[in-house]
Amino acid sequence: MKGRSLVSLIMSFAIVATGSLSVFANSERYPTDAELQKLRLDFEKQIDSFQKTSRKDTPEINQLRAFRSAWSKVDPGVVPFLGAYRALEEGKFIYPSNTKGRVCIIDTVLGGWSGNTTEPHGILFTVGSVSNGTIRTTNNHVFIQKGDYLGNTYVQKDEARLYGYSLTGSLKPPSVTHIPGFNINYLPDWVKQEIIQKFKEAGCTASLPNRR
Repeated sequence: MKGRSLVSLIMSFAIVATGSLSVFANSERYPTDAELQKLRLDFEKQIDSFQKTSRKDTPEINQLRAFRSAWSKVDPGVVPFLGAYRALEEGKFIYPSNTKGRVCIIDTVLGGWSGNTTEPHGILFTVGSVSNGTIRTTNNHVFIQKGDYLGNTYVQKDEARLYGYSLTGSLKPPSVTHIPGFNINYLPDWVKQEIIQKFKEAGCTASLPNRR
């Protein structure tokens, strides 16, 4: 990006959102079509306000392109969303599923504290359905996308809000030795196992498609 760093862009996205971090925000409902249209315009203005230059290819980005290309042959609707994204101290990792039109999302936030669910430990697993160029998640968020940027829209206190992320690279599967965006050593074993179990049960994958 010319004249502005990636960090500056992410900071500008973050200013759009108010209240708690969007990863664990409790969306009261899906944004309406009218709210979503306004948020989409806001999202595009945020992106278009920066002069962009062609990003240099990196092994991570090239790997993601190959991954997306393979999935475009079996589930093209999900392809623009696939990848690893960042915003400040948040990470969002969007995976394909063996069920067509479904995506699996692992959200992470640095830090965390003790608790009996995964969220206090800074991890949230959700499933979304792709339709008409958006992802609708099971916790009432709607994701929109343009180029290398992802917009997370949700509703708090009856106000529609937006939080933006920037694409950073390819996907790696969660495992006993790795959770995306985390040093696995800081997580209790039961947290790791719960995320891995949910990932498998939803038919999620970080592999190339195995169907023709």
